[in-house]
Parts: sequence; C-alpha cells; structure tokens
Amino acid sequence: MVSMKMSFMTGAAFNRNPSNAKKEASARPLLITARGEVAYVLVSYAEFQANWTAPKTLFEALRDPSGDEREFEAARLGFNNRIVEF
Repeated sequence: MVSMKMSFMTGAAFNRNPSNAKKEASARPLLITARGEVAYVLVSYAEFQANWTAPKTLFEALRDPSGDEREFEAARLGFNNRIVEF
C-alpha cells in the first residue's frame, strides 16, 4: 500500500466539532484518540470503498502502482560448462 498520511484528533475535539472531523476525513483518514490511544478511524466513503470493501488479489495487493506494465523476462540460464556431481 502506498504510504498514507493521517490526521489525529482527540475524542473530546471530535465531540465538540464533528463537522471539522468530517472535513479532515475528506482529505485523509482521521485517527480519533481516547485517553492517548487510537480508538477509531474516520474515512470518507470513497476511501472506504476504494481500500476496504473490495477483496484484492495478491497481485493487486503487492503491485507497485508507479511501476510499468511490462512483462518480466528473466535471463535464460544455461547449464553448459557446469560440473554436476551426484
């Protein structure tokens, strides 16, 4: 997964101003803390759909989005001039 920036907000600040929390969560995931520990994560619905609802294949999970789509072609190995002992 691409490194994702996150915002933090205390539970008390969230309770005082949930509109501010929604605005912050629209830009990036918002971690809401309780007693100094992360307790909840608030994300936009679009972010939720893109990252948490659809199951990913192993290829999709490990794929480098900045990489190109060329097929990997490994160099052909030859066994000439090798001594094999049994």
